[in-house]
Amino acid sequence: MSEDAVSPFVLRQAARSALTEIYDQGLFGAGEPTPRGTLRGIDVLPPGVVQQKLSRAAKIVYHQRGRVPDLAAPATFFEKLALAKFFAPVPMPSPADKLGVGHHIPEAWRDDVSTIEVLWSGAAPITGDLIDRLGLAPGRYYAKSNGGSGRNIPFDVPLPAGAAETLADKSAGWLTASHGERAGEWWYGMYRLQNFIERNAAPAEGSLTDWKFHIGGGDILAVQVDHDRQTNHRQTLYTADFDYIPEELFFRRSPAEAEPPFYPKMRAAALEIGNAFEYARVDLYHADGRMYLGEITLAPMGGLRPPRSPLLDERMGRAWSRGRIGGGGAARDGGR
Repeated sequence: MSEDAVSPFVLRQAARSALTEIYDQGLFGAGEPTPRGTLRGIDVLPPGVVQQKLSRAAKIVYHQRGRVPDLAAPATFFEKLALAKFFAPVPMPSPADKLGVGHHIPEAWRDDVSTIEVLWSGAAPITGDLIDRLGLAPGRYYAKSNGGSGRNIPFDVPLPAGAAETLADKSAGWLTASHGERAGEWWYGMYRLQNFIERNAAPAEGSLTDWKFHIGGGDILAVQVDHDRQTNHRQTLYTADFDYIPEELFFRRSPAEAEPPFYPKMRAAALEIGNAFEYARVDLYHADGRMYLGEITLAPMGGLRPPRSPLLDERMGRAWSRGRIGGGGAARDGGR
């Protein structure tokens, strides 16, 4: 099917019709009160914005897969994610706040899982003078923002020539640059932007491996491990039982590796954290016998990019079979 076989008007109309059906039939909890302690996109965004974002999702599906999706009956991972952005209740405070993400670690897991130690935070740029005042010991640290992605700069103490100027300039911009508006990621606008300095939790020999658990409707849809992010980015995918998935998510795939001994416990922790959400990608690190929660992502790639592999898109969509979105509108566990 060629890209011009269906007009943009038809795609907009498909999204509009799906939205009408969702509200008329009360699908995905659309007609129910928002669960206590949560917010939904439909509570925060004007109806016209929700319709525009769903229309965009329909266009993406059409141009990537060659078909007009029925968003009132989503089948693939991408389609379900497009609905979850607006109809899934999101526990507050916002999980997008990297400084507050520890709030979402269940009490029973707090002896095993924590966030990486924050040495300073505030609504100010990270300057050389600030680093000097903190009296940080020589070594590697990370300058970060609590909002958005890609706001992460490693630096060494003592600061090399020019590093202070770069840190100050970049971190000043982080405090004014909004994130997620274009993609409809409303949860990024629910907290105050701040910068922070994080200690280096990597082992003495080597670096931290980022384990990303895609959890939908309380089930693990896929486990993602990233390699060589700065040079030749590749991703390895596994099932919950650590069986290799030879498909591509957002980057080229890597060969399978041996299951590490800590994996079963990490899987259990990720499930407990992710169970509070309709969908969440729970990012965990493991170092020196301890697990660290890096972030909780509600829409990988902003929810604007389907998996490279159509088979994986379908597979993850089938696995997401419970919850408000995965279950076709019926809320799991009595109305979460």
